[in-house]
Amino acid sequence: MSTYQPASCNIGRRQRKRRLAVAGAAFAVAAGYVGAVVAGYLPEQLLIGVFVPFAVGFEWGVQAVTSFCVRLALLNRYDFGSGDGATGTVSDPSHRKADHEYAAKITVAAVALAGAVTASTVAVV
Repeated sequence: MSTYQPASCNIGRRQRKRRLAVAGAAFAVAAGYVGAVVAGYLPEQLLIGVFVPFAVGFEWGVQAVTSFCVRLALLNRYDFGSGDGATGTVSDPSHRKADHEYAAKITVAAVALAGAVTASTVAVV
């Protein structure tokens, strides 16, 4: 999508690519963190800390896939890159409310996924 749609789409292709890159980096950090624990460089008790990179990875990954930025939604904005009407402010109160609710759903889903993967990782390691 390339136009703002309430509770559905508020970022364009460039923003989605950026979020995929951050998600990939976060998952790489998570893998390195788990590897450091398995190799004995970090105490096993710190394995729960892998939740943070997992949460970042899932949050940004979900945003990339859904074309929806939580931060922009909370700021009542949208960004589709350069061009006329590509960036702007969401002024309709019903659109703002819908965006805020969708942003909350994305964050809850990301935290739940990160929690489940962290718990699984701790159980396996």
